Order: sequence, then C-alpha cells, then structure tokens
Amino acid sequence: MSMDWDKLFCEKRERKSKTTKYPYRNCFDMDYDRIVYSSSLRRLQDKAQVFPLQENDFTRTRLTHSLEVSAIGRSIGANVGSKLREKGIFDEEKERKLSSLMLVTGLVHDLGNPPFGHYGEDVIKKWIKEHKNELQLDNEFGGTISDFEKFDGNAQTIRILTRLQFLNDKYGMNFCYGTLATLMKYPWDSTECPKNKDKFGYFYSEKELCENIVKETGIIKRHPATYLLEAADDIAYLFADLEDALKKRYLPWNKVWEIFKTELKNNDYLKTKMDSIEQNNSDVELSQMELDLISIQNFKIYVQGFFIQVVCDEFIENYDSIMNGTYEKESLLKCHKIVEFESLIRKECIKYAYNNNEVLSLELVCEEVLTNLLDKFVFAVLDDENYKNTKHSNGKLYALISENFKHIQYYDENGRYNSDMKLSRYQRLQMVIDFVSGMTDSYALNLHNMLCGKR
Repeated sequence: MSMDWDKLFCEKRERKSKTTKYPYRNCFDMDYDRIVYSSSLRRLQDKAQVFPLQENDFTRTRLTHSLEVSAIGRSIGANVGSKLREKGIFDEEKERKLSSLMLVTGLVHDLGNPPFGHYGEDVIKKWIKEHKNELQLDNEFGGTISDFEKFDGNAQTIRILTRLQFLNDKYGMNFCYGTLATLMKYPWDSTECPKNKDKFGYFYSEKELCENIVKETGIIKRHPATYLLEAADDIAYLFADLEDALKKRYLPWNKVWEIFKTELKNNDYLKTKMDSIEQNNSDVELSQMELDLISIQNFKIYVQGFFIQVVCDEFIENYDSIMNGTYEKESLLKCHKIVEFESLIRKECIKYAYNNNEVLSLELVCEEVLTNLLDKFVFAVLDDENYKNTKHSNGKLYALISENFKHIQYYDENGRYNSDMKLSRYQRLQMVIDFVSGMTDSYALNLHNMLCGKR
C-alpha cells in the first residue's frame, strides 16, 4: 500500500474555511498568509537559535533560522516537485503545492520551541519528572503526565496552530490538514513512543484532531514531505550555527577548514569550489576575521547547494519506500553520499557552538529562570481553593497568565465557551506550560527577575 498525494495534500480544515479561493493561491499559500502576521511568529525574533539573550544583531534568532529553513525548504520542494513531474507522478498543480507546502512548514516548524532553545525543553521535562508525584495527574481528563515529562516543541507547534494562536474560535489558525500532517513529525501521542525514544507528535488535548488528520491524509509512517522539511532544517542550522560560532570568535576557522578539506579531497565538485574560495581570498586585502567570514559564507553556499541536491536525489531514488512507509534511514542526510561529512559538521558544531562557555553559562541562567517560573506558576494554579483569589499570592500569579492561555481551556466538548467550567489538573498544568513555553527569552528573564525582586 502506498500513500496518495491527493490525500497527502489534503485541503480539509477542522473548521470549514470561509476564505475566498483563487486559482493562483493554493491552500498552503493561504496558510502562509495566515501565520506570517501572527504574534507566535513574531515571538521567534526573541527566542534563541544557539546564543540566547544577545545584544548584537548578527547571530541568528529562531525567527531568522525559520526564514532560512523556509527558503531552503521551498527550493527542495521545487526540485523534488520538478523531478516527480518529469516522471509523470505530479502535474503542474502538485509541483506548485509541494513548494508552497515546504515554504509554510519551514516557516512555522519551530513555533513551539520554549525560551532558550532546546535546553528549555530539557528544563521543562526535568522539572516535570522531579515533581511528577506532587502533580497528581493520573486519570484526569484522560490527560497524561507523559505529555509534559516528554515535552516536545514539535507537539507544541501543533497545539499553537490548532488552538493557541487564537483568532475567532477554538480552532486557532485552522491550518489545512496537509500542512499539519507534514509538521506532525511523529504521528503518535506521548504514550505511544517507540522504545527508548521520547519523540511524539501531539498532546492528548489534540489527540482526536491529529488522529483524524492521519486518517484523512493517509499517512502510513510519516508524511513524505516531513523528510524534506527535516532535511531543510538540518541543512539550515548545521552551516548557520558554524557561521554564528565564527562570528562570536569561538570557531578556529583555519583549523576547521583544513579538517573539511581533508574530508572532501575525493569530492571533485566541492574540492574545486574550496580551491576557488582560497584563490579569491588571496586576491583581496582584508583582515583575517573578514576573510574567514567570507570563506565560511562561500563554503556554506556551495556545500548547502550540494547537500540540497543530494537530499532531492535520495528522495527520488527511494521514492517507493518513502511512499509505502518502509524507508529505514532516520534522515535523508544519512545517505551514503554525505553522511560522514554531515556527521563531521555536526561534531564541529557541538564542539565550538553548542559547548562553548557562553552557551553553557547561559543555559545555567535558563535553568534557574524556567525552574523558578514553573515552581511558582504550576503550584499556584493547582491550588484548588485559591488560584482565582487575587487576595492570595497564588491568585495573583494566576492573574499574570495571559488571558489567551486561560480562554482556550474553557471550551467544552461541544465547542462552546464556558467560563464557569471546572478545569482539571491536566488542563491547569497545560495552561502554565503553554504560558511558559510561549515566552520569549527576554520576557522569561524579566518576569523571573520581577518575581524575585531583582531589577
């Protein structure tokens, strides 16, 4: 059994759209136009990619990273779409749809990331595990503690798009199922994770919707475009994180350059490109730092282009296994043509970008900030007697939570808003996780300092 692109490009939405349709604008273009004006997207400009709380403007934020993933994704989608059209699998409309799908999913793929990058996810998971017994969530609302002790930004992205980015009703941005299916990297909930893995696609609160999305789109293992999205993400951050580490003067480019040259000595295309970079650098009079920046930027352009082509070829060569759900590689970048070089680049990123002293020290700040916020807000909203009493400290903390995160919890099973509805402990804990994970780096730090009496 093979997946069908007519279903994979599913235009259905949870609520039927009233937006006027035009022949030049497909459903994925419409999703892009919906999200580009949103507060959730704007918040990414103050969320860390690698380096949190920067006062400069030359290192990437989560927003600039997302724009780069979107651009790379569009190129990959256009490339693969063209190849599938040559094979008679796609027509012109499907070719355009795949490119548009990659553009919007690349833009929004990191909406659910908490403040301070991926370490913020680790802090949330650690806090929940340490306080698991105190939270007493078992058998409440059908919800499960594993949603939060395995907290994942991908699942939070689905929640933001389908619920939290409030527009007119409980359906959030009301994206089409084809877009949501591509973003759902793992089409199962937190209780169904494969052995020894914590990755999952959606929380219990979105379980019914996501199971319907899987059914309507006909996903077997994962949406084929998800492989392309993950490849675009990896290609974007691997080279960008190296560049940012150089800009921060943590990366010894001459040393890394020699390592890369050795690795690429048998790749005629990239060896020629690297020789041309060296030749061009010898013809200009600039400081060593400026030469290094020019060198790494040109290196990024050439190698990114090569990786994109390899990824597209890998997708086409393994098209049948991808479409029937039997493709076994973890990622398209793990193909034999580039896997060793990809691993080498990742190793250098870990050494010079992710494990340098500035990042490690800021992660300690992140842990203190998020731990303090969770300590205060979680136990405040779980105080059954006082969490709505503003004369009590817990009521004051509850009042500080954004009204949007409260409002979305008061929709009943029939879609009616009911402010008198009693919220379960699961719903109240989720409200806090929504609130904290949605914060920007600066807002989280400032709120922490205010609550601690710091200036």
